[in-house]
Amino acid sequence: MKTEKNTFSKKHSVTIGAIVVIAAVVIVTVLSTFTVVPSGFVGVRVTMGQVSDDVMNPGMYLHVPFIESVTRVMTKQVDQIYSDTIWGESSEQTALYMSDITVTYKLNPDKAAYVVKNVANYSEDLVNVTLVSSALKAAARTLQTTQVTNRAMIEPAAVSSLQEAVNNKYGTGVVTILYININDMDFEESYQNAIAERQLSEQAYQRQVIENKTAIEKAEADRQVAITNAHAQAEADRIAAEAQAEIVRIAAEAQAEANRKLSESITDELVEYKKIEMWDGKLPIVQGASNSFVDISALLGK
Repeated sequence: MKTEKNTFSKKHSVTIGAIVVIAAVVIVTVLSTFTVVPSGFVGVRVTMGQVSDDVMNPGMYLHVPFIESVTRVMTKQVDQIYSDTIWGESSEQTALYMSDITVTYKLNPDKAAYVVKNVANYSEDLVNVTLVSSALKAAARTLQTTQVTNRAMIEPAAVSSLQEAVNNKYGTGVVTILYININDMDFEESYQNAIAERQLSEQAYQRQVIENKTAIEKAEADRQVAITNAHAQAEADRIAAEAQAEIVRIAAEAQAEANRKLSESITDELVEYKKIEMWDGKLPIVQGASNSFVDISALLGK
């Protein structure tokens, strides 16, 4: 009896175990027929290795277990960081480096099936370092040396260049490049030294310009002072000359007036009186009229 009971117990345990296993398989199978595509992703159905062209938007879907699978492809905005140093040059062949680069891009949901079919390891290599490096180098060559390290100029140029590169690789509308951020970039050390020397030269030049300007302004000020002094001296000389001329004029007028009064005061009687007053009692030796003169000294025994 005891043996029969043990045998029955063993058979019963095996039966329960089999039922549990079968139930588990059924549950797993049933659950495997459902697939959830979360928000920010799309699904791509793969049947026996064949990728469907249809894209499954976020939601719950039924599929054939073990025959079909659903690959989830992220369509959210992606920030991919590239730590490699990329060397490039400006349009004037001035060497510079760029590193610690972040590329922000987004996959077009309608192109998810194309990406799954054609891009291996698409989650990491869709926008790979080779594309980014080529795009940054091409963008740098479009800018002059004075512009190439200006992030407001190089980063938009890099976005445009990288967009063109991914369009050429995957086709238009597959990937949209949103932003490129270059955290570290600068010129080669030799060029930096040249810039430093040029800045020193420019500073010296500016100082010299200021000194020259100061000297010119001082010379001009001195010239103006000299002109002012010369004008003042000329004016003083003119005034002195006019004063002297006025003195001479007044003296001449006074002398003329005196002569006039003297002339008016001389009469014929006064002249005769002066002649008599000044006569020494001697007769004149020479006497004549008109244009003839007669020497009478011989007649007087002289």
